[in-house]
Amino acid sequence: MTASASADRIAEETEEFPLLFSPLRIGPIDLPNRIVNAPHQTGFARDKGYSPQLIEYHRERARGGAALIMSQANSVVPGYLDMHNVSDEIIPQYREAVRAVGEFGAHYGVELYHPGSQGSYEGTGTDVYVGPSGVPSNYFHAGWRVPHALTEREILQIVDAFAAAARRCSDAGVSVIEIHLGHGNLIEQFISPRTNRRTDEWGGPLENRLRFAEHVLNAVRNAVGPNVAVGARMTATGLEPDDPGVMDSTEIIGTVGSWDLLDYVSLTMGRYSDALNTARNIPNMTFPPGLWQRYGRAIKSVLEVPTFMVGRINHPRIAEEMIESHSCDAVAMVRALIADPYLPQKSKTGKVEQIRPCVGAMNCLHRLDQGRGIRCIHNPAVGHEGELSEDVGSSPKPGTVLVVGAGPAGLEYARVAARRGHQVTVVEQSRIGGRALAVSKAPTRGELSSITEWLHEQCLELGVEFRIGTTASRESILDLSPDIVALATGSRLPENPFAGDSLPIIDAESVLSTPSFTGRIAVFDSFGDWHGISLTHVLAARGAKVEYISPTPYPGSSLEMTNWRIEYANLVAAGVEFHPVSEIVGVEPSAVRLRAGFSKTELRIEELDGLVWVAPPVAEDGLFHQLSDTNLRIDLIGDAYAPRGIEQSIFEARQAAAKI
Repeated sequence: MTASASADRIAEETEEFPLLFSPLRIGPIDLPNRIVNAPHQTGFARDKGYSPQLIEYHRERARGGAALIMSQANSVVPGYLDMHNVSDEIIPQYREAVRAVGEFGAHYGVELYHPGSQGSYEGTGTDVYVGPSGVPSNYFHAGWRVPHALTEREILQIVDAFAAAARRCSDAGVSVIEIHLGHGNLIEQFISPRTNRRTDEWGGPLENRLRFAEHVLNAVRNAVGPNVAVGARMTATGLEPDDPGVMDSTEIIGTVGSWDLLDYVSLTMGRYSDALNTARNIPNMTFPPGLWQRYGRAIKSVLEVPTFMVGRINHPRIAEEMIESHSCDAVAMVRALIADPYLPQKSKTGKVEQIRPCVGAMNCLHRLDQGRGIRCIHNPAVGHEGELSEDVGSSPKPGTVLVVGAGPAGLEYARVAARRGHQVTVVEQSRIGGRALAVSKAPTRGELSSITEWLHEQCLELGVEFRIGTTASRESILDLSPDIVALATGSRLPENPFAGDSLPIIDAESVLSTPSFTGRIAVFDSFGDWHGISLTHVLAARGAKVEYISPTPYPGSSLEMTNWRIEYANLVAAGVEFHPVSEIVGVEPSAVRLRAGFSKTELRIEELDGLVWVAPPVAEDGLFHQLSDTNLRIDLIGDAYAPRGIEQSIFEARQAAAKI
């Protein structure tokens, strides 16, 4: 290809998002585009270092086209959970990561930090945390702790630890070193008067509170060579009333920028001090995409170096607009690249409609909250990049495949089967989307429908035939005589034990299809997931006075921490009354009797107009048993196999379809 032809091709590819796919220089490093895979915990580290799983995870994001792949936070002192940079043993592991992402032209960066009083510790067994002062910290994972106030000698030892860690990164060929000055970690604990009550040279006026940060950045800059870019991750606003606001942050970040020690600043939000702050810091689908832009513009105006920006940037169009509006110079994506590592490549080559959307469901964070590796609600390859490739390959024996059910499991099975060369037909008796579509009707869950919409669109593009409004039976399936049958018939709610009593029972379908409600309605949620919360939202939004009753301690108790915290606040704002740790023991004409709390005390809720019953669903596997005596090859998948979540159903469907 001639130089002019190559230039024409590149111009054509980047025409839709010219700024996003323009190069950016940060210090000595040239980024080929402006998409950064920002630092984030994955749960894939092993023995305080890299695992093959983590290397593959990074490699896949580089293969997908991100310009800079950042590590998860590496502690510069031992004792804290996850990853450490405390000895030269980490150097060959960094080199492996550099090689892995370098295969695809990406740079690799490492984030260094010290969590201070805001971390998970597994050190000596004494659980001693440190900070600038002995100010209690309410870290969201572990509750309150009072840190040891660092002595000056200990402060300087930590400065040396940052320098030593940076030197190891440089020796390994890492392109970028990012020092974490945000999210309420140790350096920010020194910066904030909320956590720094010192009266010596490390506390008091802002100049003194910034001294630790300046010492660390100077030490890091002096420890690395001229070929390494040094950046800082900093908080643009604290997201709480008594936190530094954007005006204070502008002064702080502007001062740090004036030291001429940084090649870029990566802007983030809030702290991990409690569940609500974390929920705002990592916004779920109740928040709009690109929501922090106004803070980015304010901070960018006082800096001479490029800025990166986070904040639900889940589409290339939002990223392009943020760069164009001078909110940032590069976008820092995490969840969007978890959902689809190939977002950069698809955006650049005009395949935007093929991007698997991040819907902000927070399954990724939920897994971390459980002490496991991250997953995605509808990208089953996350954490399994080595075995579940984007390239699903071709079937050695293409045939006819009949999928019964067009929920998430059925659609994923159909998509993968069609990509492998099979002729696929999907039969659905009701509507495309299954229970996922029903839950998406709630006021705060609308983006869930994007999952099945995307799967449906991909299936149509692949030539999958859909027969909607058609009920599959043993006879109709045998008449079609497919080579393979996938039964994704879903699940149903169990029989209501109070059905037939005098209080009207309202089923989920009626809640979703009724445009308005009056009166007082009780919701009994024994499940604790999205279904009860979603139905409660719908009822309250459509005029009902809702009494939420559950044997669990709070609504959404099985959900990821930031999700339930936001939803609890939303339900309170909607006027919902809560009755936690309670069971219904009787139903009367216009009342229910509860056994409240851990006692045998009974409580009556009167003047009720209806009861909604939410319980764990039951598998719809009747058709499977009807076909069990045939010679058909049958894959029973999703809730039809065992009722679970969307994530598990799609993962199972992907695995099964990849084998046919």
